Amino acid sequence: MLKLVVFDLDGTLADTLADLANAVNFALAQQSLPTYPVDDYRHFVGNGVDNLIRVTMGSAYTPEGAERAKADFKQYYAEHCKDCTVAYDGIEALLDRLDADQTATAVISNKPNQFVPEILSALYPRHTFLSAWGQQDEFPRKPSPESLEALIEQSGYQKGETLYVGDSNVDVMFAHNAGVRVCGVSWGFRGAHELREAGADVVVNSAEELYKLINS
Repeated sequence: MLKLVVFDLDGTLADTLADLANAVNFALAQQSLPTYPVDDYRHFVGNGVDNLIRVTMGSAYTPEGAERAKADFKQYYAEHCKDCTVAYDGIEALLDRLDADQTATAVISNKPNQFVPEILSALYPRHTFLSAWGQQDEFPRKPSPESLEALIEQSGYQKGETLYVGDSNVDVMFAHNAGVRVCGVSWGFRGAHELREAGADVVVNSAEELYKLINS
């Protein structure tokens, strides 16, 4: 029986794509670099902000330029991270039902740690997560499993009682590296095909399907 459900954030609990794209495009424009359509960012995000800057800078990448771009990204995103970001359909009701069932929930994201609680509190003010972690110096970013292993240990639950829920191949690798079952969500940035190719244990198409899985 599942007792702990750990979620990815971007593309899983929240559609953050437009705000992420706008922030990176702002940072690129500050250095007169080419910007990208929002939809291109579906394949850029998910591996942390350092990788996001590296990929979007392309051949113009330099360590110094990347540091400036990261600083500009964080400044812009801090002011605009909730402009276009919305909850996915059914997720608020799902979290309410998990609360009622006394199923613990948590979040682990590769998003910079400072933005995770701000977005969660804006989208899901009624819900209290056991833990909500973004990328931080204490742990390497996903798909390295250390953060998930540490969260499970701190929670007092077992890996066999835990499900990780995400939208990308990084999330699948992350959970499997930790020895945890993983559910992919088709509504996210990458889609069902990538999740199945990566080896997700199951892929769901709605919050209702996810609830049934958690309670199966």
